[in-house]
Amino acid sequence: MKVLDEASTEAVQFKGSTKNIQLKADLEAEKAILDVLEASGHDFSVIAEEGGMKKIGKDPQVEAYIDPLDGSSYFMTGNKRLCCSAVMFVQGGRVLASFVGDLLTKDIYHCDENAAYLNDKRVEFSREKKGERYFVATYAVKGNRLKEELPKLAGLAQEKILVWNNSGPLEQAMITTGQFDAVVDMTPVSLWDYAGAAISQKAGALLTTAEGTPFRFENIKQSGITARNAELRGMLLQALHKW
Repeated sequence: MKVLDEASTEAVQFKGSTKNIQLKADLEAEKAILDVLEASGHDFSVIAEEGGMKKIGKDPQVEAYIDPLDGSSYFMTGNKRLCCSAVMFVQGGRVLASFVGDLLTKDIYHCDENAAYLNDKRVEFSREKKGERYFVATYAVKGNRLKEELPKLAGLAQEKILVWNNSGPLEQAMITTGQFDAVVDMTPVSLWDYAGAAISQKAGALLTTAEGTPFRFENIKQSGITARNAELRGMLLQALHKW
């Protein structure tokens, strides 16, 4: 996060079928994370968004999933709102710890195997919803994605559901503090994109695929619903099944 405070917003390339942008900041932040992991003295199998797979140490039993900068398109414009850096540690399909750093507020959401925390305080999470509306984040604001998914977004918007058209690890983590009530990833994405979902799940939120099947913390792409409670998850599943 300190590196990203002074990192370059210069673009390096566009990549993938969705034309994700890669900045120098992405590369600088990922290098900073790798440097810390390599200096830790522990062994890791690294799966990183920018650099792919890498082995640290001789006998890694723990996987480290790295998203050095989520929200690069916003970051490039100087808008750090809802931009974050995320690292999640998994062993045998079990989350050992996960971290999501908010680049704007400097808050760090994280979890261990037992609980979720905001900075140094354990999160007291309630599945009950106070108020008449649920606030749901989904997908990301990119032209080709938006054109393809707009009908589904319209289907998610209901009398009790307000839809925010951007999602990532930070929005998932913010479920623990009530800033969002659910995050829906309709299109399968990589596991590093669920670092915040792991944190919210440890706090008591519900996590499944968008088809309603069990979510797996493995190196595969999956859709996902992270929801405050069963009522909201049911409403979202019902809306998605229409498509």
